[in-house]
Amino acid sequence: MKLSSMITRRDLAIVPVVLSAIPALTAVPAEPGEIALYSARYEVEYKGRRVARAEFGVTEESTGQFAFRSTTEARGIWRLASPRPAIELSLFSLDGDEIVPSSFRYEDGSRKGEDNFTLEFNAAIGSVSIDGPNGQTTLPFDAGLLDRGSLQVALMYDLSACRLPESYRYVDDDGVTEYRYERIEDMSAATEIGTLDTIRLSQHREGSSRRTILWLAPDLSYLPVRMEQIRDGEIQTVFAIESLTGLERQASNCSGLR
Repeated sequence: MKLSSMITRRDLAIVPVVLSAIPALTAVPAEPGEIALYSARYEVEYKGRRVARAEFGVTEESTGQFAFRSTTEARGIWRLASPRPAIELSLFSLDGDEIVPSSFRYEDGSRKGEDNFTLEFNAAIGSVSIDGPNGQTTLPFDAGLLDRGSLQVALMYDLSACRLPESYRYVDDDGVTEYRYERIEDMSAATEIGTLDTIRLSQHREGSSRRTILWLAPDLSYLPVRMEQIRDGEIQTVFAIESLTGLERQASNCSGLR
């Protein structure tokens, strides 16, 4: 089974091993109004079996320009179907309080790359160009529209600013999708980097049998430290954090979210 189909990319919009090595970062907390810069590594399980290792992070490429890079690399026999890393690269900027994507690239990790696609955002003329398995097409680019990488950044950014999102809209090669978010019971997470208090959000698409439970640590700028993809009530894919650089623990000032 191909890694990109085992770990469903449309329903787990946090799927990342890095396009190029992310340099060591000074451990500093992100303040409200700032983009959190970090590199995090995760162990990936599918139905209780360790199948991959993932790494994703955010770097500042130049003044006001940022990159979200993610990779998921299969392990063991799973590499027969997905011999290359599955890669996501999102480039974006911060305009006031709004995250504005400029481009996105996805490589599915297979030999032939049947599901590879790219996006080019042009905010000036209000369009998104899609080049993927179904050919080339153009969609309107509305304010607030994201890609899967910048969506992850937007979630951490908004929570750090004490804003609990109801939904985000993002575009991929299949068109525009809306994720809705619901706050569920908070829980502590026992992780490889320590026991962390987390808020938990349920992320889902209307009409889908899948949902993703995000365990987000307020003391780490709301970084996801555990992600669980659930289908028909069964946990299928789990991302559990193993290591982190670039963020230090600092109490969140968003008491209403805790």
